[in-house]
Amino acid sequence: MPQEQSVPSFWDHDRLSRIEVETCKISPSLNGMMARPSQKAPSPAMIIFMEAFGINMFIQDVLRLLASQGILAIAPDLFDGAVFRYEDIQAAIGKLMVLKDDIVLRQTQETLDFLSTRKDVQCDAIGAMGFCMGGRLTFLALSEFPEQLKAGVSFYGGSIGIDGVDRLGRKGILDRAHTIVSPMLFFYGAKDPSILPEEHGRIAETMSRLNRPYFMGVFPDAGHGFFNWHRDTFVSGASTESWEWTTLFLKHFLARKSSG
Repeated sequence: MPQEQSVPSFWDHDRLSRIEVETCKISPSLNGMMARPSQKAPSPAMIIFMEAFGINMFIQDVLRLLASQGILAIAPDLFDGAVFRYEDIQAAIGKLMVLKDDIVLRQTQETLDFLSTRKDVQCDAIGAMGFCMGGRLTFLALSEFPEQLKAGVSFYGGSIGIDGVDRLGRKGILDRAHTIVSPMLFFYGAKDPSILPEEHGRIAETMSRLNRPYFMGVFPDAGHGFFNWHRDTFVSGASTESWEWTTLFLKHFLARKSSG
């Protein structure tokens, strides 16, 4: 659980700690974790793409947060059980560097297939959300599954709008933007040294030129990882405001799908 002195205003420990996070078997080769809302009727669902540290307590808390909003949230375990401490950044980066886009897309399809079999999921109201590497994977997933994913939220997703290949071996994926049809919400920190303002601009220019639906929020005095209250990069104001935007965005573009 988050420490009391560093929790954002939206974190209600007494209420959210009662929401169970359960392990699930997405496919024979893919495990995951999931949190379900309390209502019995089929609900919207969100696929959560983790940071480079694995399905840790932060990702589990995000699952709880979404479940508290009436959304079934599932995080496919892209690292096959590996979890890294935030201090072990080099080990986490080493694991990230062997992650391949085509394998993640296959695992995303397996997660969509898993959700499609569940009677508690509104299958025409599934979205994706990710943080850091997961923010990039959210963009990738919406470009690959434009009809199945109805909304995307990318928190400080790097190497989306770069030219060529980044220092971790990941290539830019902005050339896939033309296949995206569902709305996307992008969040960045103005003080993030790993994602410069020029990249924000390239993403905005490309999405606008292609007439794609998107929203972008850039928070002053916030760096990389500003949303995560388990890290020393946490910025309370930016975290709270971005979550308020996220809930409004999902209510408008995802929850309304489930109501017809």
